Amino acid sequence: MDPTLRRLNRQRLIITLVLSGLLMSCGGGKESNPPATPSLATPTYPLTVAPTERHMVDQSAKPFLLVGDTAWSLLVTLSDSDTDLYLENRKQHGFTAVLANLIEHKFAASPPANFYGFTPFIGQPFTTPREAYFAHVDYVVKSAAEKGIAIFLVPLYLGGGCSDEGWCPEVQNATIADMRAWGEYVGNRYTSYENIVWVIGGDMDPTPIKTKVQAVVEGILSRDTRHPFTVHNSRGIMAVTPWPEAAWLNINSTYTNGIDYQQAIAAYKISPPKPFFLIESLYENNKAPNAQLLRAQSYWTVLNGGFGNFFGNCPVWGFGFTGHYCPALTDWRAQLDTPGALGMQHFQALFNSRRWEALIPDTSETVLMTGNGTFGETDYATAACAADGSSIIAYLPSARAITISGACLTGNTMNAWWYDPSKGVATQIGTFPTTTPQHFTPPASGDWVLVVDSSVASFPEPGRSIDLAKEEIKM
Repeated sequence: MDPTLRRLNRQRLIITLVLSGLLMSCGGGKESNPPATPSLATPTYPLTVAPTERHMVDQSAKPFLLVGDTAWSLLVTLSDSDTDLYLENRKQHGFTAVLANLIEHKFAASPPANFYGFTPFIGQPFTTPREAYFAHVDYVVKSAAEKGIAIFLVPLYLGGGCSDEGWCPEVQNATIADMRAWGEYVGNRYTSYENIVWVIGGDMDPTPIKTKVQAVVEGILSRDTRHPFTVHNSRGIMAVTPWPEAAWLNINSTYTNGIDYQQAIAAYKISPPKPFFLIESLYENNKAPNAQLLRAQSYWTVLNGGFGNFFGNCPVWGFGFTGHYCPALTDWRAQLDTPGALGMQHFQALFNSRRWEALIPDTSETVLMTGNGTFGETDYATAACAADGSSIIAYLPSARAITISGACLTGNTMNAWWYDPSKGVATQIGTFPTTTPQHFTPPASGDWVLVVDSSVASFPEPGRSIDLAKEEIKM
């Protein structure tokens, strides 16, 4: 190895040890303390597509791991002080984005009026915006930016089945010129706000009103070419499906109902490639039977090529105004620190401690050789190996014996860890040869993550993150 590179690697190792707060041990069975939320640099917005077209990066080319919280009614339901309380909590849990409607149609105290009683329009929808309403939106977007949080902003939530949950009926009654004007207004108002990703649609296949939705997009683009676009369709339909030729659609999204890896595999295979994330699946306290399946949504997505996902909690998404979805739950503050939110915190800690953006899905089951389970079931295990040969990460929805091939890793030996995704605790297993398949069994019941690193890659323990973008991997 080049002496200069060796010296830099030694320096990097020292930094790693200082920041991780412990010395790596070669012995087996060592359990660490639960890791704190990693201290990572705030993203420099706006986001853009990485050169690989597989994920998003910020303005310093740092990979952006989407750790999202679904907050549909945020801009309408909360006061300024409660907005800050909510966003600060999400920051402390490691969330990097929230998903919110710019204008709410149903899920608020007096929709479409906000907390302060201001409606978004003085008169006719889309053509008579009210300044006081959007001044509050400005405050929320700025507050999120101060906390390093991106807002995936939905300018025209349509509503499932063109129902009263969204603005589809009003869109039907509007002209194309009205919708173009609406796009021009929001594009002009928010072009200078860095932390925005535009989300077109909302729980609906846009085909019946596609021309008018396109007019909104064109209006935004006439004023704002700085921010990326994605789409939220009806459940089961990826963003790109109704918009196959849309040059403005920068980011694909998946929208599933609990077995998220199947649509993720399909999204990863799209050619030419397009970054994708899980925009919606099952919610805590609504549809998700337990916290384990919520965690699976995150791991399945990233290990199959996505760059993150949106977690959802009921009643947090409507901040108490969630209709029939969780009628017995109205205290959203009591739901901020749930097992689901903690699972997202541990998820981001793990992936930020490895080169997650380099992971290649193991769809052929040549890395995770046995113990996968049944494809199409919620107990199916998935794995991925980094393109640079630095790490393998495998998610097991339940404990089982597995066989791992380390042939994709650099070097002749590999270091293995168990990571408990419910607690954020890593347990070192030992060092093994990469030349022969190795057998592993989790230490207890429940879901587990196996992290296997090349021995020539100097990583901290899983969940103990340093800023890998600023450091050279020792290879």
